[in-house]
Amino acid sequence: MRNVKKSALFLSLFAMVNLFAQTEQVEFEIMDQEIPVEELNYEYLLAHKVFLREKPSVRSKKVGLLDIGTKMVLWEKSLYSKEIDGINSHWYRVTTENETGWVWGGMIAQKSFGSIADNQVKFVYGYESSTQNEAGLTKVNYQLRAFKNGQQLDKIVFDSLHAIPVHIENHGSLGLFNVEDVITVDLADAESGYQVGKSYVFWNNGRFIKVADLVDYADNNYLKTEHFVFPSDMQGVKSTILLKTTITKNIKSLDDALAQDNVEFITTPYSWNGSKLVKKQETRDIKDNAVVSIDF
Repeated sequence: MRNVKKSALFLSLFAMVNLFAQTEQVEFEIMDQEIPVEELNYEYLLAHKVFLREKPSVRSKKVGLLDIGTKMVLWEKSLYSKEIDGINSHWYRVTTENETGWVWGGMIAQKSFGSIADNQVKFVYGYESSTQNEAGLTKVNYQLRAFKNGQQLDKIVFDSLHAIPVHIENHGSLGLFNVEDVITVDLADAESGYQVGKSYVFWNNGRFIKVADLVDYADNNYLKTEHFVFPSDMQGVKSTILLKTTITKNIKSLDDALAQDNVEFITTPYSWNGSKLVKKQETRDIKDNAVVSIDF
């Protein structure tokens, strides 16, 4: 019954997420000159082959060329901001291992993390662009890039027409034999900021593969939620990903939402063939009670 309540009340119990990319304004904390070295915060370059400038301007003299993932400390922010491709940010005076100069903030990653399978592979995440389509809707693109030893390996772009990509996390292989890293991006409603689903990306053999967007759906009397369960969350099931779907119907009151007769659970098994999910035939080996836990 506990699982039924959790699924049926999903919309009313959304956890708020930290929308570090809720608007197209990009800002970073600058460091005080008196801060000890061991307490400094470091940022990383999001783009590849970025010019380091003598002053905060695209017309200023070039004093260096930075590779993707360059580690830097931000010491000063320009008085005025600049908009490029719909992204608005200040310039920042930075120091790298060998150089000092100014970098526009839109070129700096808002999130950085590493591959669990290969500690030499790193990922950086942030805005790419913001545009308005013919219908007047604002489309914000977010980018995830992979690099190794200062060289870009691959790039994937997320858009926000259906939901805003926010918190991003690497979970490792999750028990899959032909995947190095499973990366999830929480998706949030543009107006409320509540989490409404997840985007799943697999990293393997030097490339990203967009697997699926699982976005919850609800209207006045119908609710559908979905999530994946991976081999690491199951007992005795190998190389299988389960799609768990919960459908709650006839929701007219809180009692209806909690009524077990109104809730339907569907488990669909898939295998990963290296490029896409392939639906498997139902077998006796796949049972709902094989699921131990899942915590995304």
